Amino acid sequence: MLKEEIKKKALSARDGLKLNERAEYSRIIFNRLIEDEHYKNAENVLVYASMGSEVITDEIITYSLNEGKKVFCPKITDKKNRVMEFVNINGLDDLKEGFFGIREPEITEKSLIFDNNVAHNQAIVIVPGVAFDYEGNRIGYGGGYYDRFLSKNINFYKAALSFGVQVFEETLPVEPHDIRLDAVITEE
Repeated sequence: MLKEEIKKKALSARDGLKLNERAEYSRIIFNRLIEDEHYKNAENVLVYASMGSEVITDEIITYSLNEGKKVFCPKITDKKNRVMEFVNINGLDDLKEGFFGIREPEITEKSLIFDNNVAHNQAIVIVPGVAFDYEGNRIGYGGGYYDRFLSKNINFYKAALSFGVQVFEETLPVEPHDIRLDAVITEE
């Protein structure tokens, strides 16, 4: 299958989940994530704010903050060059609708930006995506923002949260610049 066909199939399957199924599956995925040793040991959690039919991340954000972890959410800072920064947040109220309708933090003079130049062996990056396989390959939304970020931070533990309907048996078509994930966490 071609990338676009896979994306269409995965999005259709994900969108086909009922609201109560998404909520239930998101809760199971949340519980699996917080039991993961990499999450438990992480001081910094880099996580997107979910939208649409994605695995719901609000509980992960709130829980992580309550656990004393530093939570950073992505903010697109350069659309032309497809650059994003991760900005420290103190709660869900720090997120406002931004580019692509994605909830993201605002950057002010007081904002703490995640420093890519500092060794962060205690960081976990929660990566969004449309389709995944069992080898850690991912098809994203097509912007390349995460692949660019991850290529500079290859040593971070990279996990995706996905509903089972988004995971494919066959190896996904990937390109040399695509960054492989360390884990894909599902409800299954």
